[in-house]
Parts: sequence; structure tokens; C-alpha cells
Amino acid sequence: MSGKGHLREAKKLYQKAVEELERAKEESDGILLRDACGKGWLSVIEATHTLFIKKGIKEEELPRTDRGRRYMVYKYAEEELELLYKALRDDFHIEGYYDGSLGFDEVNRDLDRLSLYIQKIEGIKTEGRK
Repeated sequence: MSGKGHLREAKKLYQKAVEELERAKEESDGILLRDACGKGWLSVIEATHTLFIKKGIKEEELPRTDRGRRYMVYKYAEEELELLYKALRDDFHIEGYYDGSLGFDEVNRDLDRLSLYIQKIEGIKTEGRK
């Protein structure tokens, strides 16, 4: 998949997370809220893959583990993006999906942060292959 393909997927997953959050609110359903967090986290992963590709990483060299992603974010992302990534990971992946401890307002705030994360990555210029 190309960087544009990962970015399209990130945006699609973001939109699904927004829709899932609205449904969760309407039905006061914590399970749907966890699903929204799961989709948000998957969107973060796809956006992060776009970042790596823009930094010259080949598709076959993209990290397949959380540990690998964290290392590469540390290595290739500017500090603001690194901090956003870590906050989104903790909230969507850990607090929201696994622990189910986030409320509707917190997930809504994180989706706003995710939108910013995607926009900032979209604005990065593509570098040469490494």
C-alpha cells in the first residue's frame, strides 16, 4: 500500500470511529464506545504508517508490532507528533479499548486530536527512500 493508501485508510477509519461514537452516545452503549476507540487506534496506526513512508521507509520495512512503531515514531516523528501519537495510543488503545475507562467526551476530544494528527502527517513533504 502506498502512503496515500494508508492515509485514505486512516481517514476512513477516523470517519467510522466518529460514526461509532455518535451511535454509542445515542444508545448509551459502552461496548460501541470501545469499538469507536478501536477504530480510532487503527486510524492512528494507518496515519503513522503514512508518516513513515513519507520519511522514506519502504512498505515492507513498516513495523508490525507496537514496540516497533513506538521506536520508529521516536526516531522519525517531530516531538509534537510523537507526543500526539503517545497520547492517542494510551487513550484509544489502552484506556478506551482495553480498559473501557473513557467517557464519551474524552473519546470525542481524542477524535479531535486524531484529526489534527492526520492533518499534520498529511502536510509532511515526502522524503527520498532510505
